[in-house]
Amino acid sequence: MKSWKNPTRLVLLLLAAALALPLGCAKPQYVRDTEKEDMDEYTMSLRFDRKDLDRLYKDNIDKLLSSRITKMWERSAASGNAPVVAIFPMRNETSEHIGPQLDALLSKFETDLVNKSAADVVSHENQPELIAEIKRQQSDAYDPARLAGYGRQLGAQYFVTGKVYDTAERVEDERRVQYFMFVQVIDVETGAIKFQNESAISKGLMK
Repeated sequence: MKSWKNPTRLVLLLLAAALALPLGCAKPQYVRDTEKEDMDEYTMSLRFDRKDLDRLYKDNIDKLLSSRITKMWERSAASGNAPVVAIFPMRNETSEHIGPQLDALLSKFETDLVNKSAADVVSHENQPELIAEIKRQQSDAYDPARLAGYGRQLGAQYFVTGKVYDTAERVEDERRVQYFMFVQVIDVETGAIKFQNESAISKGLMK
């Protein structure tokens, strides 16, 4: 059995081990963004995070607010006939559970349409039963004409909605999901698409 002839060295080794122990057993801690300023900078999953939503939002809202349909709403409002616009849920055609993130994105659209467009905006959150029915209909039997009927129930002339698709690939331990988002403005009366913009982002789990 090895004996320690230098007590000082033994004490130093024990002290180093004691200091290292808490680091090895460190547990995750709850933090807020003011305590860890870079916490929004890295990706934690393949779903949408705030940076993804901000990027998708900016790409789409800038084009929507400068589009021909928005200019037409301004002319209608100037003549005393402000159009009524309803915000409808987006169709999630992806393999990811991103429904809440899409609702958050639509709420951001709603905010800017209220504050920056000439349209009167109908909140979808105030129509829970109708929106629940719309979500049930947003399946393989998707029917724009039927959605237009729901828009008329709200007294809306246009609705802002969209759809999201993805392509997912996996190679060994790596995975990549490519998202394609289409934001649309639909004429309730005719079902015609008056505005559409495509955005794309990719997220991955890479070595």
